[in-house]
Amino acid sequence: MAGKRSPENTLKKQAFIAKLLKDKPGTTLNEAGKLVKKEFGTQLAYDKQREAYVAAGGKIDTRRGPGKGSKRGPGRPKGSKGKPGPRKYGKRSPEATRAKQDFVAELLRSNPDMSMNECGKRVRTRFGSQLAFDRLKQAFQAAGGKVGKPGRRAKPRPKVDRRIGRRAADQAAAKIQHVLGGMPKHVVVMHLSSSVDTNEFSTREQAVTFARSQVLSGVPVSHIAYYLRQPLEISVGI
Repeated sequence: MAGKRSPENTLKKQAFIAKLLKDKPGTTLNEAGKLVKKEFGTQLAYDKQREAYVAAGGKIDTRRGPGKGSKRGPGRPKGSKGKPGPRKYGKRSPEATRAKQDFVAELLRSNPDMSMNECGKRVRTRFGSQLAFDRLKQAFQAAGGKVGKPGRRAKPRPKVDRRIGRRAADQAAAKIQHVLGGMPKHVVVMHLSSSVDTNEFSTREQAVTFARSQVLSGVPVSHIAYYLRQPLEISVGI
């Protein structure tokens, strides 16, 4: 434990500080304290050191801040080790806001079909900063622009009969079932590389014309079959 202050040692240290300032008036309070500790082996209490420093004509700078001895940046509390708080933006400039809104009105006069999003991009390109959304919407609607509903627009989707299926094989099978279920009188069946294609006709001439066109287009004759529906000439007992 440190003992009580010795009045004699305190007076010696204070006299030493007075001598330092007499020899070198530009000595700071901090430098004086270091020299006292180096000379006597122990430091002088801060209140006594400050008292002697001021009495000897030393000037203490009472300013505090990042530029004078403080290593803390603005807005950081003492002892804080966390991340800095959210960035603070300045208030809106009414003059700049009105200039941007007037520019939006000018854009819509020259191009009434321009969207609000495109107007916002033009404002940012022209002024270097964007216009707040509420102000942009206000100016856009006041100039006659139409604001659509928020959200993505639905894209048109191809109409697909879910009962038939997605795969080509399922669609071909559904077509065959449909043809056979209708019981047509003339049917032309073509065996393709990956499926079977059926085509129904009401007359024999139509079926022959279709089969001839398929042969001329390159389909082998062996891959084409023609069927004629005829009544079943048997007796069925129930």
